[in-house]
Amino acid sequence: MSQVRETETPEDRVVAIMSKLPPKSLMRFKCIRKSWCTLINNPSFVAKHLSNSVDNNFSSYTCILLNRSQVHVFPDKSWKHEVLWSMINFFNDRVSRTLYYNVEDLNIPFPRDDHEHILIHGYCNGIVCVISGKNILLCNPATREFRQLPDSFLLLPSPLGGKFELETDFGGLGFGYDCRAKDYKVVRIIENCEYSDDERTYYHRIPLPHTAEVYTMATNSWKEIKIDISSKTYPCSCSVYLKGFCYWFTRDGEEFILSFNLGDERFHRIQLPSRRESGFEFYYIFVCNESIASFCSLYDRSQDSKSCEIWVMDDDGVKSSWTKLLVAGPFKGIEKPLTLWKCDELLMIDTDGRVISYNSGIGYLTYLHIPPIINRVIDSQALIYVESIVPVK
Repeated sequence: MSQVRETETPEDRVVAIMSKLPPKSLMRFKCIRKSWCTLINNPSFVAKHLSNSVDNNFSSYTCILLNRSQVHVFPDKSWKHEVLWSMINFFNDRVSRTLYYNVEDLNIPFPRDDHEHILIHGYCNGIVCVISGKNILLCNPATREFRQLPDSFLLLPSPLGGKFELETDFGGLGFGYDCRAKDYKVVRIIENCEYSDDERTYYHRIPLPHTAEVYTMATNSWKEIKIDISSKTYPCSCSVYLKGFCYWFTRDGEEFILSFNLGDERFHRIQLPSRRESGFEFYYIFVCNESIASFCSLYDRSQDSKSCEIWVMDDDGVKSSWTKLLVAGPFKGIEKPLTLWKCDELLMIDTDGRVISYNSGIGYLTYLHIPPIINRVIDSQALIYVESIVPVK
């Protein structure tokens, strides 16, 4: 140990200290010294800072990125979307059984008009992939940087009318890191169809095979890839990234998970546990302790309450078995669960738009004091977040 200290230089100590600082401080330091700016932009320093952030996140606290949106309607009947992003830092004291947290509202200058809301469709290493209108953006909330991706060449403008004209639509979006290529990628699934009548009604819609494309950050371009899934397959949720795979909760008459290997760029189908006979229905996936997990719920109309189960996938992104992790509820007035943190803390949102943390170990509900939303929440998303300085520009 003493030999390590003897060979350690002052520069090494500076790097060690700075790599443990929050992104907000590092962004300020870039403006103080040119040498510090060069250091902070260095890829090896970015990787070291990310590694320290991940280790710290698992040891002491949990950071959750919360996305909520509401609609303001004005007296002249005009309206606009308001998008509210917040970071919630949690610390759960097991001894006193007290939940500590602080909330920081984020102001990110997304390029959008007043009628567009922001939906998260993927997350990896501090970078969030979002859709704003017809635009796909990569955003690092910790550094307030974002990148707008180029337009798709598979997603065509909507045809004016007529039968047997190709219509394309957004079908699903995934984002993650390809360890083999050492680059970030976005995968997009395109739904294709045509209509057998001039009025282009839903009942005359003819589904066509899906197409797909992959965006690579290094080249800043899209390329078409092969996709072999049913034309009736519809990814229904924000994608989840884990260990080189993107995952979607998906339906094609039954629920399953669709996975995409960012390395070989191939899709796979993963079956969910059978819960229909019990009345439970799967509808959402998330990352839980380095595994893919899924919510399923049961709504009891007679009691106006919801019960929730959480299942964890045991294997990799191709073939999997499942284990039930916990059962929560029944709850009244709960809109939906958002995510699970620290194994037994379930983050939920109620029908009034309030955020709640439920400790399944002691059966205790905590309402979080987050800046209120005046109007009804129309969209809400939450994900376990690790702050990083990974650049998107």
